[in-house]
Amino acid sequence: MLVRCAYSAVAASTGGQQRRKLFLYSKEGCHLCDGLKEKIQALLDRAQFMPSPLSDISFEVRDITTEAAWWEAYSLTIPVLTVADPDGSNEVKVPRPSPRISTDRLGQHLEKALESREQET
Repeated sequence: MLVRCAYSAVAASTGGQQRRKLFLYSKEGCHLCDGLKEKIQALLDRAQFMPSPLSDISFEVRDITTEAAWWEAYSLTIPVLTVADPDGSNEVKVPRPSPRISTDRLGQHLEKALESREQET
């Protein structure tokens, strides 16, 4: 079962089209995952009112216990963040932020990762 978050900020400049997806690979009881999810949700809430590179992101939390491939890939490394194309293809890992990172610094970290992802495509 996928856990889909209701947080999706869309900037007016994108015409309502979401360009990228942000996935958080997690599992129940992972406190680092919960902390990172809360910070990302706060950033996306803010992006609804203050346009930023995060304004066109669709965020989804993926429970690694629901897919054998996710468990195999991420069970020893969660939380794991990835960025993908709108259809979910071309997933690329985002460098793991410190659990102590502030919400503002996490925003900068994600914006940098998104920027370098755009330059690759």
